Amino acid sequence: MKLKWSQFVFWIESSGNEKLIARNTLTASTVKITKEVKSVIDKVVDEKQGLEEVPSIIGSFINQLKNLEMLVPEELDEKQKYLRLFHEARAEDNTFGVYLVLTRNCHLECPYCFEQGIEQNLAMDCEMADNIVRWCQEYLDSHKNCKRFRVVLYGGEPLLNKRVIKHILPKLHALAENRNLLFELGILTNGEFLDLETVSFLKHYKLDRVQITLDGPKSVHDKRRVRKDGSGTFDKITENILAALKKNLVKKIHLRINFDRQNIDAIPSLFDFLSTRNIQDRIELSFGIITSTISKEGKQKVSDSWFNDFGLSQRENAAKYLWLCREAKKRGFNISREYLAGPWCTARAINSAVIEPDGSLLKCISTVGQKEFIFGDIFSAKNTYDFRFNNFSYLEKCLSKECPFVPICGGGCRFNAYVDSGSLIEPHCQRELIETINKGLVELNFE
Repeated sequence: MKLKWSQFVFWIESSGNEKLIARNTLTASTVKITKEVKSVIDKVVDEKQGLEEVPSIIGSFINQLKNLEMLVPEELDEKQKYLRLFHEARAEDNTFGVYLVLTRNCHLECPYCFEQGIEQNLAMDCEMADNIVRWCQEYLDSHKNCKRFRVVLYGGEPLLNKRVIKHILPKLHALAENRNLLFELGILTNGEFLDLETVSFLKHYKLDRVQITLDGPKSVHDKRRVRKDGSGTFDKITENILAALKKNLVKKIHLRINFDRQNIDAIPSLFDFLSTRNIQDRIELSFGIITSTISKEGKQKVSDSWFNDFGLSQRENAAKYLWLCREAKKRGFNISREYLAGPWCTARAINSAVIEPDGSLLKCISTVGQKEFIFGDIFSAKNTYDFRFNNFSYLEKCLSKECPFVPICGGGCRFNAYVDSGSLIEPHCQRELIETINKGLVELNFE
């Protein structure tokens, strides 16, 4: 059987340049190999040497590489294989996912927020919450393939509407229990109102993921993520994080740290603050690269002034991202093994939707408040289908470029594609960023 290296394999020279590290982005397989051994394998691949002519230990290694799909049959059409796996994974996803926009309002004024320019004076009430419960009930009754029910509390700042949270969660949880579905709960919050009483209530309803944002130590965070009266939020947020962890009300905090030229150099001081509390194993770090957004009209970018002052180039973002990973690892934090640019999200899942406070339905969480992205509402829609997010022709364009990073990029974020090109069906290519970060993460994790 003639073999070839998988098109989804990328290579890194390890320290000392004696060994290579190969990673397959489709299978997440990673191996180390000497240059000498790779040279022998390349001769087999190029049919300059027969498999029976190589030492048995290399022959055994070649079999291992085949099992890991590093080496694949020469006649295999990997592009079609990827597309088949992509669509099969979508079809087999049995999670009914609902992002509840409890309110569009937020008490903070973060200058880079992607929800700038939208109408904020809109909050869900208990009557609408009951209508949403009925819609979820009808959806689950007509989609028996759903085995998991995942609810994410979203906003604005969702904890500005605790009254409705306490009203709707017991009812949604009961829906899942009555159907023997696995119920999961997540929340994206700035963390200032996540006190012990609130997190205890959420834990009762299977809270398994809490994402909170800190943008540096107190002196820096309080200049970026500030209340509308200008006061800072660092002390209260960190107090809530530490209290929830101490009481074991959450297993981990998923800590989002947005970075740009304004705060990048100060972020290691935040790592120091957290590490002195010995909670490294309870923190999952996520470094956010700030991107543009659109105005209510869907044309003008409303964060341009911020980017002009503090924005970083794609190359700079990649370098700073890896620098943050190195600094975090030095202090005992776990770092990601790969940088995913968005192959899976609410917008691409079949049984998922974002529900606005008025019952309108969206597919993408980044389009909250953008009326042109509404595809229906809970009073009329029976499915969570939006044809605009169901055209995956851009994947074929990406695959045609023989890019090994397609499985971890998936053509890029649809919202970012729309902001940059005005189209949801064009690739949003960040090859330089994705390649640099993923090669760096392989080195950091496998050296």
